Amino acid sequence: MNNPDLSKKLLELNSLIEFSQLINSNLEIEFILGNILLSLMGRMLISRGMILIKTSSDKTNDIFEICSVKGINRKEIINKKISCKFPGEPVFKIEEIKEPHRVFEENNISIFFKIYFFNKLLGILCLGKKAGNRYPEENEIIFIETLLNISSTTIENSLKFAEIKNLNKELNEKITKLNSLFELSKVLNSNFQNIEEIIKLLRYTLLGNYGIKDLIIFSKYRSDSFQILSKNSSIEISDENLKSLNDVKERIFLTPEHKSDFFRFLYEKNFELVIPVTNQRNEITSITCLGKKLNKTEYSVTDIEFLESILNISVISIENSILFRESVEKQALEKELNIAREIQLALLPETIPEIRGYQISAVNKPAMHVGGDYFDVLKLTETKYALVIADVTGKGTPASLLMANMQSAVHSFLKFFEDEHFNLIDATQKINEVIYSNTSPEKFITFFWGILDTEDSSFNYVNAGHNKPIIFRENEILYLEEGGLMIGIMESGFPYESGKVKFNSGDVLLMFTDGVIEQNDTDQLEYGEERLIKTVRDNVNESTDVILNSILNEIENFGYGMKQYDDQTIIILKKL
Repeated sequence: MNNPDLSKKLLELNSLIEFSQLINSNLEIEFILGNILLSLMGRMLISRGMILIKTSSDKTNDIFEICSVKGINRKEIINKKISCKFPGEPVFKIEEIKEPHRVFEENNISIFFKIYFFNKLLGILCLGKKAGNRYPEENEIIFIETLLNISSTTIENSLKFAEIKNLNKELNEKITKLNSLFELSKVLNSNFQNIEEIIKLLRYTLLGNYGIKDLIIFSKYRSDSFQILSKNSSIEISDENLKSLNDVKERIFLTPEHKSDFFRFLYEKNFELVIPVTNQRNEITSITCLGKKLNKTEYSVTDIEFLESILNISVISIENSILFRESVEKQALEKELNIAREIQLALLPETIPEIRGYQISAVNKPAMHVGGDYFDVLKLTETKYALVIADVTGKGTPASLLMANMQSAVHSFLKFFEDEHFNLIDATQKINEVIYSNTSPEKFITFFWGILDTEDSSFNYVNAGHNKPIIFRENEILYLEEGGLMIGIMESGFPYESGKVKFNSGDVLLMFTDGVIEQNDTDQLEYGEERLIKTVRDNVNESTDVILNSILNEIENFGYGMKQYDDQTIIILKKL
């Protein structure tokens, strides 16, 4: 005979174990705190919550930072510092706080739980009341305290991890600055350099050490008048503007009141500092205009002295046309990218499983050492297979890291695949929530996946904003478009839909990323979907390997002489 209390306790225990595994999978504090709030608020039917992390103490109060919120306007209070003296009890209500901070009252926060790591106060979990304006019951409070005890070690480790990251960041900034100076000196003291690479190195040095993004260099290089040697801004500069540079005799801080129309114009375009560069005869041969620092701080005396030294030796080297020798820093970056590429390749399927009654072929060609495309073919049961393709915004290392997150999420949900319980729509929504909570707003993923059932030849799928896969069937083509928004754009509030098709003998399914159809030729024309469809149609009766190679050859011939600017991934499935 079943014991309801025992079953409930076992269920809670399993829930706590799963939660512990989840938060221990990531040391980012936002991920950990966000999942604490999601788990508790969802379980308790609480609509508002926040977590404070203790940062310091003054004579009377503890100082906390609001590090995670749910159900509250995040923009207004996230990372806000608050000072408050809380009661000594581990669990207390707002009425027990002598002088509650207004942020609690404004957001209807009612009950508080202290988070301890041994005897060390880490922070405070702050929750609103449950649905129906009720406080949590005693057994629920015990569950919350248990979950927080489980989380405390992970939170402490995460905070220590963040401290180490900050220390490493500071150290890396200092090392980068020293490396930049060393590399700049090494290059500029060599005998073989070219102007473009020196300017490029100069830009990297300014951006890396001072956050200076905007730079214009005017030079009298082999001329009696100033010319634009380099600029990374779209502003238009007239010959009359260039003539006004002859009046520059010393360093200038730009202001809206400057007597020169041109310098007032530069100020309006976010430039702040003008530095002349002289030759050995003390003649001004170049003038550099520097934009405002990205951190909005003013140029210090030390900054200007360092900048003048950099600009002097750089411009002198430019005017002498000395060739640039590749820096050690670039070589190190190349090595890191190669390592990252090896890691990325390990995330892609090493071999594609054979599917009875079908042929399948796939390829991934990154545009850089590391790409943001992802595909997978996973055997779930003897008759069911998952086909996955995704495209992360951008390319290079940032895209590959987000791609790794997507691969991990997909594998996590498919690892426990069960026919009767697995819901493709729900899984897509959960993946979206995971990616949304772990990425910046400008990052998103186009995503398509489906479950192939070889028993009845059905294919159940969800298309989250990806290029519509195409089924080639005799004289017609079908687009697989049912789904919803791209992954990572919004956390919730929009429903995903699923589609279902059945494969007939001879049907060919083509899945691809936008890099395939956006390959340019020498006239800047795109390969396009029409050419892709024609290539597949011309080879639709061939094997998937032949179809895939035909597409790759067509794209290569079309883009001959042009760089591949985006990752290219293709999956082709054919029912025999």
